Amino acid sequence: MAHEKILILEAPWSSDITDTRATREIYTSAETLLSVHPEPIRIIQRPLLSNMYLKDIEQFVSLDCNKRGPNVVILSAHGSHSVNSVNGTKRHSRTLCAFDGDINISSQIQTIRASLPRTIFILDSCGVGTSIQAFNRAAGALGAFGFSETVDWIDSSVFILALLLHFQSAGIFHLKRARTNTGVTQPRTQKVVQEMVSGVYSSLAKSLGVQYDFRP
Repeated sequence: MAHEKILILEAPWSSDITDTRATREIYTSAETLLSVHPEPIRIIQRPLLSNMYLKDIEQFVSLDCNKRGPNVVILSAHGSHSVNSVNGTKRHSRTLCAFDGDINISSQIQTIRASLPRTIFILDSCGVGTSIQAFNRAAGALGAFGFSETVDWIDSSVFILALLLHFQSAGIFHLKRARTNTGVTQPRTQKVVQEMVSGVYSSLAKSLGVQYDFRP
């Protein structure tokens, strides 16, 4: 039985890449390795559209295979991050450039937060991962990961591909629960990221400004 555990929503995000199939093929190249288990992992890819991406995410997380255990949503596009003050309160604006216009994911993701307790977001875009804790709180997601620096598409893609493969090696995609019965975040998922950031990938993680957050 195949499990569609990874959703990629992508728009062109670099002048070096005008065809989204380029980065899609980087991430889906892992599928041969991701399929080593009796229950293989499948990757769904869709264009990032401002009027469709929330529906695409909701449809993905509602699949039977995603009603248990963690799932991963990758949002890949050119982007930017800014902080504004509204009545003395800091408001984060994370903008992604979809095919049909800009998306402020900081505010829009809140409209589907009830659907996201098992979802880990990977924000594959320059700067959008800044203050990732604020995004994760707004999304009500299991976890969030992103980059706070302006990143080279090759470097960021290498790190994300390695992250997916480490998730697979650790059995993350085949966990029966996203969280433990006590309400504590499944520690295995967070441990994978921590080991990458502090281990052999530490220099790359630092240059990309890797930030991550998991619900306590």
